[in-house]
Amino acid sequence: MGTNIIKLVFLKELKDIFRDRKTIFMSLVIPLLIFPLLFYFMGSGMDQSVKKIEDNLKVAVVDSGNSALSQYFAGVEQLKLVESSDIEADIKKGTILAAIEIPESFDADIDAERPVNLVIYYDNASQASQMAYSALTNIIEAYSKTVVAQRLLARDISDDLLTPVVIDARTTEDEEEGMGKLMLSMLLPLMLVIFSISGPMGVAVDLGAGEKERGTLEPLLTTQAGRLSLLWGKFFAITVMGLLSTISSLLGLMISMRQSGGLFQGSAVTIEPITILLIGLVTLLLTMFFGAVELSISIYARSFKEAQTYISPLMLVSFIPTYATYLLDAKNIDTYYFHIPLANITCLLKEFLAGIYNVSHIAITFAWIIIYIVAAVLFARHMFSKEEVIFRT
Repeated sequence: MGTNIIKLVFLKELKDIFRDRKTIFMSLVIPLLIFPLLFYFMGSGMDQSVKKIEDNLKVAVVDSGNSALSQYFAGVEQLKLVESSDIEADIKKGTILAAIEIPESFDADIDAERPVNLVIYYDNASQASQMAYSALTNIIEAYSKTVVAQRLLARDISDDLLTPVVIDARTTEDEEEGMGKLMLSMLLPLMLVIFSISGPMGVAVDLGAGEKERGTLEPLLTTQAGRLSLLWGKFFAITVMGLLSTISSLLGLMISMRQSGGLFQGSAVTIEPITILLIGLVTLLLTMFFGAVELSISIYARSFKEAQTYISPLMLVSFIPTYATYLLDAKNIDTYYFHIPLANITCLLKEFLAGIYNVSHIAITFAWIIIYIVAAVLFARHMFSKEEVIFRT
């Protein structure tokens, strides 16, 4: 296996890849733009939806006694009080979002300091109706506090009696910084796995099954370059393109976290250089692993379409361990998680983003990643050395 031949094959494959504008557009430009656009429209869409609901909280009040509570509701600008002849039917149709039933004896019971039961109707399958229910309960709670304050005043007692303990919450992180880190620790590991699989996928399929379809693989095998040199050259080219695609996607994610009006509302996150370096190293190794696996599958497949069919389930299988650790707290992760494929990478990334650099966890995870890569490369070598696989039609 000659280093010069590997370099020659590597540069040749990269040159061919960069000549294809469609590949560059799909691998670099689209990943860079997809997340800023996606999260911007998601954020603006959610804001508009919430604002629309808040500006249109149609609620029916059933009160034959014309109580003080219904008058209190009338003074709340947030609510739009409407009449309804059939409360449950109107809520199901969406004509009204919620309704409250006030007993006729409400004022008398309040004056007598007896508890009052209120009935609230809402649709728990509707987001708008649930928001209306939440708004009603908050308004009723505020009214209850007013009643209690009046009762205490009548007894010449300060309402401070109801709040013997006042909480002064102080966070260790800036509010925006902390929220940004929390969201990033939940999103980044999942996204990194997706990018590491999808990044090298197109190039790996093209350099294996694609060359079979075009009839360019057989002539390449007749050259002086050994099969192992061809394999390494293709593998390094796939790794480079996969890494560039992953970096492009991560940049898009970082941009989306800083844009105003998007899903993250400009949550600012400051990441230490050592964290960026370690995440970059994990990204490189993970891309190498998936690149080798996808190249093996691509060599085995008869056609471009068949290779895509075989590779597609790889992403679904990878989601299982990744999602299993999705909600773990970075500061309380048990060691056994770092022995589970892909779950260990997710956990390690969570620790990095939290500023935790546990040497034991890093060593365990990196050792496993290297084992994965060696196994994947050996599998690719096995596939590339078999005549019945290469000339499989």
